[in-house]
Amino acid sequence: MTKIALIEDDADIAFTVRLNLEREGYRLFLYGDGHEGLVAVQGGGFDFVILDLNLPDVDGLTICRELRREPSTKSIPILMLTARGSERDRITGLELGADDYLTKPFAIRELIARVAAILRRTQSSSRDVSGYDDGELRIDEKAFRVYHLGQEVKLAKKEMELLLLLVRNRGTVISRDRILSEVWQMNDDVETRTVDAHIRNLRKKIGTERITTVVGFGYRYDPPV
Repeated sequence: MTKIALIEDDADIAFTVRLNLEREGYRLFLYGDGHEGLVAVQGGGFDFVILDLNLPDVDGLTICRELRREPSTKSIPILMLTARGSERDRITGLELGADDYLTKPFAIRELIARVAAILRRTQSSSRDVSGYDDGELRIDEKAFRVYHLGQEVKLAKKEMELLLLLVRNRGTVISRDRILSEVWQMNDDVETRTVDAHIRNLRKKIGTERITTVVGFGYRYDPPV
């Protein structure tokens, strides 16, 4: 499960962000103090940082600079949040190593989409599934081939992208909104029933027992025990 540090002193924003990202299957840790957040991220174990620029003690630019200086944290993706909207502030944040920049107020769906897009770009090799094999399902991502119980199955492009997302996050519930964000890039013409239809197609091709529906949340890929 992706572990995110949210460093934000606005309680209302922090509550909304935490609630919605946890619904997407992420694990959120909230820090309302810049120094506390910096120390926590430096302690290790985080996959992503959402960082407010205007913190009361240590500003976000300083935190970003410190994280990029250390070998253990220099590669952690950082999304900056700020009430400042000037071009200079955005450029400064990006020059210091932030991966993206979101100006307040923002739509929560845009935040979810930004987080998903950054993670997609910076996905670590530890989550690579190019040679995935759990005894029933085998994926050769580079060759765009999938095998179920030794037999090759043909997948459409979006079916393959959906399967890869589920397998990379195996054991974790992935919401329909997150699937729409990562596979369909939040295309307004695509509805959640499109996700359901692709899930049905995948189940027909790789078996019904591996993709679990979690009512009210989304889907989860469960490898064989």
